Amino acid sequence: QRYKVMADKKVFVYGTLKSGGQIRGLDSFPVDHRELQGKAKTAYPDYHMHDLGAFPAVSRGEHFIQGEVWKVSKWVEGKIDDIEGYKDGSSQNMYNKETIQTTLGPAEMYTMDIESALDYSSQPINVIKDGDTFIWNL
Repeated sequence: QRYKVMADKKVFVYGTLKSGGQIRGLDSFPVDHRELQGKAKTAYPDYHMHDLGAFPAVSRGEHFIQGEVWKVSKWVEGKIDDIEGYKDGSSQNMYNKETIQTTLGPAEMYTMDIESALDYSSQPINVIKDGDTFIWNL
């Protein structure tokens, strides 16, 4: 049975929120609050992926990022904000939220400033580099 998603906010996820993420993959949220649009990449090679141990961060760089675009409800967007340590207007955010271009159109992506990402980075065990593209290995 096909459910109608209650909103059309699009988010680009690249780490533990991807399908199959055991702790918090978006596919584990209620079906009427999220809909996978498909696998995607950032449209431009403007990013770098950092391995922070249990999860990744993306900052400015010179690579593409592979992930998924999801259509989510306002409720799921709020849950993602909580997971990512993001509060609109706060200067204490762990991640920032920005609208980017993906191969499936515009979507919001959670990014980290390069200084914080480098401070938190560990050995890149879960980051796979495939040519000019970074992929998080779930």
